[in-house]
Amino acid sequence: MKAWRSRAAPAFAAGALAVGAVACGGPAADLFEVIRSGAIPGADITLVPSGDGSVLCDRHSHALPDKLLLTAENFDLSYHARRHESLPSGRNPVYTYVVRTPDGTFSYSDDSPHLGRELRSLAAWTYTVAKTVCR
Repeated sequence: MKAWRSRAAPAFAAGALAVGAVACGGPAADLFEVIRSGAIPGADITLVPSGDGSVLCDRHSHALPDKLLLTAENFDLSYHARRHESLPSGRNPVYTYVVRTPDGTFSYSDDSPHLGRELRSLAAWTYTVAKTVCR
């Protein structure tokens, strides 16, 4: 039994290192990109949250607080992205959003008719990150 353990230990250690290298390899993936534009001062911004807890604000990296990271990770934008939606603006848009995900790109305005909870939440998340993290 001792002989088996002594031969197996190095093989086990090498395997564990290989698994660890795969699990930790490479940078974390971007979750999505949201490009917000508008006619008011400070409206234009591009945000790219990453699974590593950072967000790019117009290409400048900032730490994303855990609550905002979890919110970003839990958005389900695939329905809109797969349909490549372009929701029309209402009469008085303040902000317009273009969102890029691995599933596709879609756009909407803050006053687009029939906005669902998910898109309103994304608009609120974008506003919060722009005001509190990117400043």
